[in-house]
Amino acid sequence: MAQLDGKSKILGPFALAMLAVIAVIDLRSLPLMASYGLSAIFIYSLAGLLFLIPGGLVCAELSTHLQHPGGMYLWIREAFGDGAGFLAIWLEWLNNVIGFPASVSFIAVTLTYLYDPNLVQHKFIILGLTLTILWTTTFICTRGIETTSRLNILGALLGTTIPAFIFIIMGVGWLMGGKPLQFDLSWGKLIPNLQTLNPGFFAAIILGFGGMQIISFHTDDVKNPRRDYPRAIWAAISLIFSMTLFTTLAIAAVVPQQQLTLVSGLVSGIERFFNAFEMPWAASAFVLLLIFSLFTTLNAWFLGPAKGLVIAAHNGFLPRYFSFLNRKQVPANILVLQALIASLVSTLLVFMPDINAGFWILLNLSSQSALMVYILIFSSAIKHRYLRNHQQAESAYQIPGGKRGIWLVGGIGIVTCAIALLTSIIPPTIIKTGDLRYYETILIGSNLIFLSIPLAIIYYYSKRREKAPQPIFSTNKLEGFKALQPE
Repeated sequence: MAQLDGKSKILGPFALAMLAVIAVIDLRSLPLMASYGLSAIFIYSLAGLLFLIPGGLVCAELSTHLQHPGGMYLWIREAFGDGAGFLAIWLEWLNNVIGFPASVSFIAVTLTYLYDPNLVQHKFIILGLTLTILWTTTFICTRGIETTSRLNILGALLGTTIPAFIFIIMGVGWLMGGKPLQFDLSWGKLIPNLQTLNPGFFAAIILGFGGMQIISFHTDDVKNPRRDYPRAIWAAISLIFSMTLFTTLAIAAVVPQQQLTLVSGLVSGIERFFNAFEMPWAASAFVLLLIFSLFTTLNAWFLGPAKGLVIAAHNGFLPRYFSFLNRKQVPANILVLQALIASLVSTLLVFMPDINAGFWILLNLSSQSALMVYILIFSSAIKHRYLRNHQQAESAYQIPGGKRGIWLVGGIGIVTCAIALLTSIIPPTIIKTGDLRYYETILIGSNLIFLSIPLAIIYYYSKRREKAPQPIFSTNKLEGFKALQPE
């Protein structure tokens, strides 16, 4: 038997920042946002002020205040009780499980298209490649945080940071060379036309900056959480915002807006960018680098919520079987379970009559789960400020402004997520989702089913606690948290 907190600390500020960068930046959205031209500055700035910065500040405060394994599960559990904590980690885990198939299938389709566009129509080839990527990700995650951390750093550098800087440098070169910009620089174009912003995309735009909480699941791997978390989060916020904004503007400067429609996609957007420089040979190489970045993102998200679910299992919400950690201190049984579920959903997705509609429904359900989690995270930050004593406040990072400051930051985050959640049920006009009532029934019905499962478990747990009031796991006694180890 080995204790969870007995392993070496291997993550510093740089590794944490790279983990956040690779978990947050979604390269697939760059051509989409580039189609808005100069208005992308306003859209990104608004999303940054309403979500990225508040989310980063809250994660920095809670990560240094509650320095225990479990991440956001423990944030919410300590604020609102065991049931709320389990509901949050369930939604976070579900968000990933139903979002994985869409992300993995996107990688499979893109790789197939690069090799031979005609093969994209062969669903068995797409499915085989999808399952191969999915189970490869699972195997890599079972090798431990040290392996995935190295992969995340490599993906953040080779697949995100370096390509982004190359795009930006080429965009500046385009401007310095006297070539015409492909978007209007007039001040009037800074504010987007509301008619071109479909309300259904508001959640996608906001969640384009979501994911900072992923690093909280690795508190037990961090060398000095109180010092390293604030540094990593501020570095990540700066990198995420600057790389996303300037890369988008570089693509918008080179590629005409009419060629960057909302359905343009990653591959066609990059191809058109390099064709403008008469470098078509470079497009495939860059797409492969960006696909590698997406692959490393899968590894970051595949492991993080699973580690939080282990704490829930130790607290009695799930069978003891799911609390098993292998020799690398990784929840192998949970990883296998989510891979099996994702494999089933991937199979159903690939063989749907309209795969685009299936993609959007899965991504939308995933987004709605994520938004509910963020509402709980922002709410818990406010609650913790009232629970915290003075000595704890001095020893951890704290959002400036006292209670007014936390209410301002947390309140902005809650209202933003609530608006995004309400507008997410509106289907985008560019995707054929069928009858509106049928589409909304699928979304609402699925969410009711997803929520009924954890609520039933919480009810069962509360009845069980009435008979045995002592908690199975206490954050104040980490020495009692022991993993089942193979002999």
